[in-house]
Amino acid sequence: MIDYEMFSEAGNIACRAMVEETTKRILSKERLTPKEVQEMYENGMSKINREHNEVWDTEPRGHIAHNISQALKQAGYAFRINFWGDIVENQCN
Repeated sequence: MIDYEMFSEAGNIACRAMVEETTKRILSKERLTPKEVQEMYENGMSKINREHNEVWDTEPRGHIAHNISQALKQAGYAFRINFWGDIVENQCN
């Protein structure tokens, strides 16, 4: 189970639920726009923030962005979401 480094297990559960919900939409047959993914991230973070304002700390935010970006990669999207919640196009090496 992923630890989002929140102050409480309730905070970790809230982060897991947000990432799972976002991942489910990303992996669905419906293709999402970068703006839709960014809005899901922002809305999810705001919802968690109502009871767990540490969600904006470095560690939780980084874990959330990383896990959402992994789902985007798995689904074949050509973009990811960064630590700040911005959409970034994947770079070819």
